[in-house]
Amino acid sequence: MPEVSLEKVAPENLQDCGIGCITDRKHPGHHEKMAWLGGCFAQGLRCFLFRDGKSRPLAFLECVPGEHAWRPVDARGWLFVHCLWVYPRGQAVGGLGSRLIRTCVEEARRTGATGVAAMVSEGPWMAGKQIFLKNGFAQVEERDRFQLVIRRLKKGPAPRFREISSRWARRRGLQIVYAAQCPYLPRSVSDVAALAQAHGLETTVTVLRSAREAQDAPSYYGVFSLLWNGRLLSDHYVSRGRFRNLLRKEILNRGS
Repeated sequence: MPEVSLEKVAPENLQDCGIGCITDRKHPGHHEKMAWLGGCFAQGLRCFLFRDGKSRPLAFLECVPGEHAWRPVDARGWLFVHCLWVYPRGQAVGGLGSRLIRTCVEEARRTGATGVAAMVSEGPWMAGKQIFLKNGFAQVEERDRFQLVIRRLKKGPAPRFREISSRWARRRGLQIVYAAQCPYLPRSVSDVAALAQAHGLETTVTVLRSAREAQDAPSYYGVFSLLWNGRLLSDHYVSRGRFRNLLRKEILNRGS
């Protein structure tokens, strides 16, 4: 088996470990994610990272106390998983995702949390629920393409989805709402905004600055929403090509 080490990423080793999913420090999302992490560590964020013998990231899990989750959920008292990512070279090792989940459960037990919760989906940019189910989790709620799964350690209220904020429905033009929790989003937002403006579309970009703002986001993904005249077009990362399709099908051809 290849040499593998598990790191608990913290402010003191963040520069060495990096952010996990992007190794290119010149990537536009890298700096924003580093700054975002700096603020969230103070709120109890944890990141567990597997690296190989050459210090390359293989897999990581990011979690945070539920009251500070950057998703539209109520999960106070729980440890909430933001993301679980396994690189292709990590998949070749095998079992790293499950090992990270078990590490997270042990962290929840050590800190006295009610348990571990995660939002999952078979759609883009989310971990699927099967890896959690095989590690003792159970589904407790579902909204749209998203499910809440939990691994309970003691008695306490179960997490639940918050109602999506209706205030965004009154906004006109193209609304791009995002947070730096996902480092792939800044480049996407820049590309989408430039294409929209090239087509003469009124465009507003809103950066979510706190977990509370993300909990009132216009989509269940929380950290990215694309809306046109209050109508949700996408709840996940949008590439240039996909936005061109959305422009053609959902905006220009409809005229409203």
